[in-house]
Amino acid sequence: MGLKIRLKPNERVIINGVVLQNAARNCELIVHNRANILRAPDVMQEEEADTPAKRVYFAAQLMLIDPERAETYKPVFADLAAQLSAALVNPAPKDRLAEAVAAVGAEDIYRALRCVKDVIAYERGLLAPTAAQPS
Repeated sequence: MGLKIRLKPNERVIINGVVLQNAARNCELIVHNRANILRAPDVMQEEEADTPAKRVYFAAQLMLIDPERAETYKPVFADLAAQLSAALVNPAPKDRLAEAVAAVGAEDIYRALRCVKDVIAYERGLLAPTAAQPS
């Protein structure tokens, strides 16, 4: 059996660059061959790419949803990842970012996205406002 995708009412999914939207009822799709699939919760809109890690994710996402132009996004991804890596001090997110770069080199964009999500989570922790300190 292939990959089973369950879609909620009105949920969207991108398959090989095509945006599909479910109608008013739950449905299941079964994909029997290799396809580039990105579910709506994993899709980042360009205006959401407002931090260095999110810009890296967005560049990788473009490679996945627009495979015909993936080669044009690779240098953008590599440049953004290099800039972010230079700014990271903590080895854990730096290593995950290196894994993402290696995954893109191996054409495993899904893995790259998963790795960058971890870096985004780390970044979110750094950027989160801290609780007010009592005086």
